[in-house]
Amino acid sequence: MENLGEMLKTLRKQQRWTQEQLADKLNVSRSQISKWENGSLLPDIQSLKKLCHLFNVSADVLIGSEVQRRELLREVKQLYGTTDMDEKTLAAIDYLLQNRDMSEVMYTLAKLPEKKRKHAETMLMTIIKEYTEALG
Repeated sequence: MENLGEMLKTLRKQQRWTQEQLADKLNVSRSQISKWENGSLLPDIQSLKKLCHLFNVSADVLIGSEVQRRELLREVKQLYGTTDMDEKTLAAIDYLLQNRDMSEVMYTLAKLPEKKRKHAETMLMTIIKEYTEALG
């Protein structure tokens, strides 16, 4: 689970903003953003509210609340009518929710005809497996 600084950095990068650009939007210094992201300082309540509004997320999401994860898991289980949901699946859903570009790519992949989709899935899984093995 990400802490506030990591989540803030993730959300900022999703928007392709620099620390300076985010600081300008919030009327704070760039060094303040840096301190929030590295965890040496927490934003005040007013700044937290502005961040939530700016990124269109709840405070639970921004601070990485465990309650939010459990709620997401409950909703996914309810929506898909399955109890076969684990932390790995939830982590994958969470990743897609936090990475818009990847979400769009996965949506495009899901809409491909089955034969083309299976071929693309095989290629992606091979690339990811080889990459993670090379890093490990």
